[in-house]
This record gives sequence, C-alpha cells and structure tokens, in this order.
Amino acid sequence: MPTYLYRGLNADGAEVDGRLTAADEVEALRQLEGQKIAPFKLSEAGLEPRKYDRKKARPQDRFRFMRQLSVLLKAGTPLLDAFDSLSADEPCQDLAEQALKVRQDLRSGAQLSTAMREGFADLPEYAPRLVELGEATGQLPKALADIAAQMEHDLKAATEIRNALSYPAFLAVVGLLAIVLIFLFVVPRFANLLGDDRSALPALSRWVIETGVFMSENVVQTGLIVVGGVAIVFALSRNATVRKSVSEMMYRMPVVGSFLAASEVARWARTCGTALSGGAPLVDALVLAESSVNSARRKQGLEEARRAIRSGEPIDAALKTHAGFDSMTINLVRTGRSSASLDEMLLFIADIYEEESRNRAKRLTSMAEPAAILFIAAVVGTIVISLVMAMTSIYEIAI
Repeated sequence: MPTYLYRGLNADGAEVDGRLTAADEVEALRQLEGQKIAPFKLSEAGLEPRKYDRKKARPQDRFRFMRQLSVLLKAGTPLLDAFDSLSADEPCQDLAEQALKVRQDLRSGAQLSTAMREGFADLPEYAPRLVELGEATGQLPKALADIAAQMEHDLKAATEIRNALSYPAFLAVVGLLAIVLIFLFVVPRFANLLGDDRSALPALSRWVIETGVFMSENVVQTGLIVVGGVAIVFALSRNATVRKSVSEMMYRMPVVGSFLAASEVARWARTCGTALSGGAPLVDALVLAESSVNSARRKQGLEEARRAIRSGEPIDAALKTHAGFDSMTINLVRTGRSSASLDEMLLFIADIYEEESRNRAKRLTSMAEPAAILFIAAVVGTIVISLVMAMTSIYEIAI
C-alpha cells in the first residue's frame, strides 16, 4: 500500500504536514478530510526502499510499541490513524510490517484483538485476550497500557535471571577452556617425561595422562567430539519435552527452585490482577494467569483451583487447597476478596514476590560464582595432584 506525503491546513488554520498510508489518492484525501485537514499538497512518497534501524524486534521494542499505541488511543487518535503513525516512524522492520498487516485487517472489518493475534504472533498469549477485554469494556487504552506494563515486568524478570547466571556461566566456560588447554599442552609434556610404559602409575594419574595424550594426538577428533557435544546439547535444548523435564527439575532444586517459584507467583498474580482491573470476570482472569505459569505441577494445581472456584468455592480456599501457595499469599487473597479489591491485592502480591525474586537472584549469584570457581579449582587441582602422583611414583616417594 503506497505512502502519501501531505501538507495542508488543520481546523485551526495552522499549517501541518505528515504522511499516511492509503490505497490510492482518493482514499488519502478521504482520510485527510476525516482528520479535518485541507491539503494543498499531496504526493506519493518516493519508491526508494525504507531504511530501518534493525530488522528483528526486541522484547523492549514490543512493549514500547504497545505503550505508544495506548498513549495515542488515550489522546483520542482513531485506531487506524494510530497504526499509520506508528508504522510510518517505527525503527524496527518487523514491527512496522506487522503494524501494517494489523491495519489492513482492521480496514477489512476485523477486531483489534483478532488482528493482533494474527499480525503480532510474537506477543504473549495474554495480550490479545486483554485487548479483547478492553474492547468489550470500552477500556482499550488501559488494556494496552496493562499489556505494556506486564511485558515490561516479564522482561525485567528474564533479565534478572540472565544477569544472575551470566557471570557464573562465563566463569564455567573460561574454566572449561583452561582445562582443555591443560589437557592439550601441559599433560602431554609430563607424558614425555614418564615414557611409554605407564602401567605402574596410579589409576588417576594414568587416566589423566592418557586423556591428555589422546587429545593432543587427535586434535581434530577432539574438536569434533566437543562440537558434537555442543550440537547435542543445543538440539536437546530445542526439544520441548527435554526443556519441560529440565524446567521441572530446576523447580525442585533448593535455591534455583525457590527463585523460579517466586518469579512465577509474581507473574501469575500480576497477570490475574491486571485482567481483573481491566474488567475481566474472575474465571477468565484465572485462565489468563495460568498461561503465564511454566511449572506443569503448579499449572495443574491452578486449573484444579479454577474448577473449584467455578463450583462456588472461595478463591482463597481453592488456592490453599490446590495451588500450594504459602500462608501469606492466601491471607492477602482472602483480604482482597473480603474487601472487594482482589485486583489491587493481587498486584500487591506481585510487587512482593518480584522484590523477593530480585533478592533471591542476588543470593543465587552470590552462591553460583563461588560454586563455579570451586568446581574449576577442583578439576584443575585433581589434574595437578594426578601429575604430582605420577612424577613421585617414578622415584617411589610416598605422598
């Protein structure tokens, strides 16, 4: 669809200019008339390819787009004009093209929630549902603002996890590289000093030296083994079943599991509270909140709690029986139900657990760093001890 540049006078007689997207010049004039702009210059933009700052959209680009759309609609901008404005100046190619696709669907008569579900495939599952609620209650700008806020909170939580594990992961990678270099270049030198007959060496020393000799004599094969191992790990990480199993295992770990659980309760509470504040019925809000939960066991408990709530059981009793929430959370939910302010109380719960997850992330970092250093030191120390045992065994020196 072509883009037109215009210059004209608005309703106050002030000169304005800009751009809009239309099927032809007649539609462009009709759009300007709807905006009460009298154009005295209208021309199709050049056909040169548009330049973007980047092609792929980042998570922060998506919630920023939602925030901009919310602000424009809150200011009274028509929906089609809002998408025109955002797509015209969007620095990310993916978002610009998706916004144009959504605009075309809207012009064809589709609802925004349906158009967003098809056009913005990378949005979280709750986004189109909240938009649908906003359309039903007449609070679309608020629904979009809630989506942007929820996406921002999700991004912060993911960033905290990455920050918590990035430095320990860096230490582990550097340490493993150092171990490989020791096996390739240091251990073979000791093997030359010990000669070919290593049958009298201690078992640990013999294993370390044989490994180093094999790696130094078969560098290509060693590289292929390493690359193959990395490829297998990468392939397993892309497998949904394996990822689900690893995730469930991490939820059961002492420190990591408590951190993930706190982050998950925060996401659940914020999603449910946001949906309720947007006018969603309780059961619909619970369905939306379940989509933000990753733990299969927790999700199953929440589904059972929802069925109990649908049967008439109070939400606090259902969550206590089926979802396994702690006493503080249940008490706050009961307070919200009793005071008819469940949405505010759920958002308060989200704030509490987000702060707790940040504290647990710091604790996880403080434990992971020395653990990584201790692991590398133990491996390197084992190699050194085995080499010392090998050298002393030649001279029959007791260690």
